[in-house]
Amino acid sequence: MNWKKIGERLGYDGWRKIKVKTFELPNGREAEFDIISNYSFVTVAAFTQEGEAILIRQYRPGPERELLSFAEGAIDEGEAPETAAHRELLEETGYAAGELIFLKKKNSAYTDQTQYFFLAKNCCFLQPPRPDDSEFLSVEIVTVTSLKALLNDPEEDAFCNVDAAYLAMAYLGV
Repeated sequence: MNWKKIGERLGYDGWRKIKVKTFELPNGREAEFDIISNYSFVTVAAFTQEGEAILIRQYRPGPERELLSFAEGAIDEGEAPETAAHRELLEETGYAAGELIFLKKKNSAYTDQTQYFFLAKNCCFLQPPRPDDSEFLSVEIVTVTSLKALLNDPEEDAFCNVDAAYLAMAYLGV
């Protein structure tokens, strides 16, 4: 599969950027692809010292409703993913990780972002959350049984970190 990049231009520059990349395909044809361009980010599957999952409920403009997720956020320029994971967990939940374990990194087909997955074990509450000005969230502590129910219910679509949950639970052996 020999793809040849011919060009790239900025198609949209807003809260997220969209790049339009042009490639010569292996069959000789040219094709354009819209690529979401944004900071790489961390997702932190966090659990308390009692083994309960630390989730965030917040409104999301895409689906125009509240979703549940683990703490996640952008990696600042020059920041290590591990540092971003600690920072985002504390900012969004008020919890600090007793132990932070890197699980995996992932790239997606139509973005230029990298997502870094971490497991935060033995988290303890330090302070009230300090979210960004555009984040209005509430923290929810749920049992692993409740988390599994979110994952196993085919009609449940409010939890958006299915991949992080499965990676964390596999690591934890649950």
